[in-house]
Amino acid sequence: MRYARRLKEATDRLIREYFPNLSYSDFPAIRSVAEGMHPFGVLVAVILSQNTSDRNSGVALENLRRSLCRDLKPECFAGISEDRLAELIRPSGMQRLKARTILRALREFGGGDALMTEDPEVLRRKLLSVPGIGPKTADVFLLFVRRYPTFPMDTHIRRFLYRFGVGDKGEGYESLRGKVMAALPRDPRYLAAAHLSMIAHGRSVCRSRRPYCKTCVVRDLCAKRGVAGAGTI
Repeated sequence: MRYARRLKEATDRLIREYFPNLSYSDFPAIRSVAEGMHPFGVLVAVILSQNTSDRNSGVALENLRRSLCRDLKPECFAGISEDRLAELIRPSGMQRLKARTILRALREFGGGDALMTEDPEVLRRKLLSVPGIGPKTADVFLLFVRRYPTFPMDTHIRRFLYRFGVGDKGEGYESLRGKVMAALPRDPRYLAAAHLSMIAHGRSVCRSRRPYCKTCVVRDLCAKRGVAGAGTI
């Protein structure tokens, strides 16, 4: 855990740099929480965000809210066919697979308040048992809806962590999540700010191609693994 103190310092800097100016409009699933959407609707929003841009998932989410109901309670989906649901969420891509996932989640969680009352670790296992819901989707829901301390990993965060010197390329989700959780405070507010700030950093500075290392606020802490010519861009 030689990296733990270094990662905590870097995360503090990233939060100071990005979090005060973040717009929830850039994160439709998170915005749905701020707008008071029903927990099931938030879960749907997170499913829509899989493997697509925030813009496309936002369009698909608005299609659902306009066509079904604004808060997307489970009963709003009553009687909807897979074909109709897939058509509404087409802008998010992979619409057939996502429609099936949403309907499976509806069968699992649509009949009660388990999303808000179940023990978080038990709920995580139940979410992961639904085909189409992976650990990132489960962890986003738990962190932002249940305020449970966990850390969702996405492509931007994994890239930043590898370059920074935490974890290896291709390292398993749970292993990498465990390393981050061991280094950062188990405070859901802090972890939420860290998650969003690392994503913002990955999008704007620690990019997949031509990262802006010279303007990076954590450049003195970063191992710059896998970055050709790091610090020259």
